[in-house]
Amino acid sequence: MFRELGSAVLYGLVSSSMTFANKALSQTYNYNFPLFLLVIQMSLMQFALLGLNMVGISRYPTFTFRGLILHIPVSFLYCSNAALALASLQATSIPTYGLLKRAAPLFIIVITATAKWISRTQQAIRTGRIGAGAE
Repeated sequence: MFRELGSAVLYGLVSSSMTFANKALSQTYNYNFPLFLLVIQMSLMQFALLGLNMVGISRYPTFTFRGLILHIPVSFLYCSNAALALASLQATSIPTYGLLKRAAPLFIIVITATAKWISRTQQAIRTGRIGAGAE
């Protein structure tokens, strides 16, 4: 349990630190190249993970061409998410960014539930289970 708690605390610290560092970089130095920043951050993380693997602290799968091909869609979506997050961080304040970042999953859940409800209602109307007595 302490390992999971430690992981969550470490994630929170690293995430918050990166948010403040990215915001400071974009505001203080008027740095408007979020994609370059994204590539640098992801490259450093990759080297850190490979280093932890070499030391034996973590297990990291070996690279294969098939594995790289299988991960292209997920990598593209993650990179898009990170790039949009960096762009939104430049345009908003840190509290607003934090709120939007944390509220996005809730918004997606509500949209998904609404879409399922609409789909079920339309299916019920098509099969005649709703509106049959309105004639």
